[in-house]
Amino acid sequence: MRKYALLFLMLICSCNKEKEQMVLPDFGKADKVSLTYKTDFDSAGKIILKNIDITDPEEISKLRATITTIPFDYQYCLSTGTMAFYKDSSVITEVVFNTTKDFRHIAFNYNNKLIAIALSEKDAAMLESYKDKISIH
Repeated sequence: MRKYALLFLMLICSCNKEKEQMVLPDFGKADKVSLTYKTDFDSAGKIILKNIDITDPEEISKLRATITTIPFDYQYCLSTGTMAFYKDSSVITEVVFNTTKDFRHIAFNYNNKLIAIALSEKDAAMLESYKDKISIH
């Protein structure tokens, strides 16, 4: 009987542990988002990038909504692009993202800590849709 009481007590204690809250930057103040995509390599082996700046508040809101608190096991150097959030021409934060099926995520440093969060299939498709709207720089 004591074994069951001890097991029950351990179960209750382990269920009551609170998970550490993920703290994120305040993206709500952003008035511009700059997206940069890795597309290919040129003949010299240099990465070709595509860039687009988003200033429409509705579009910025959609991009902010891609930042969730769903954790992702970060995979180093597996990014397909970056997203920089600005307020009055000052960077709030810059994140890297990957839109490929097995590695969909967003990662960034905040308060000296690497944070990696899951990117939904829908949000990955939205990020990719901006790449199709721009020309190579």
